[in-house]
Amino acid sequence: MTDRTEHVLRTFPPRPLNPDERALVQAWLAIACDVASAYVSERRSDDPAIYHRIVVTVGPEPTPSFLIHAPAGLSCWLVQSVGGEPSVRRFDSLRAALNAIRPVFPVAGGAREP
Repeated sequence: MTDRTEHVLRTFPPRPLNPDERALVQAWLAIACDVASAYVSERRSDDPAIYHRIVVTVGPEPTPSFLIHAPAGLSCWLVQSVGGEPSVRRFDSLRAALNAIRPVFPVAGGAREP
């Protein structure tokens, strides 16, 4: 991860998810059978590194594999891999960000997504 990426992650904290985005995460988790868990971190006592982020765990280890969030003030979604070689990828929609981890939603031609 570059210094610039880390700076962006610190400068633009995650915004809370709206109800439609929460429903999309739940639908994705229900379809993506091989994803161990996915939840939105909302407790103020949660680690600040995951607070207001979607925490996704894949595989047998109980530790997070990916963190997804929409930075406050920006119109994009960031998917950050955790462990191994960390990386951050940018997506225009939550649907595309979730599909980058497990592609379960059909790609809609030009439709706006939450």
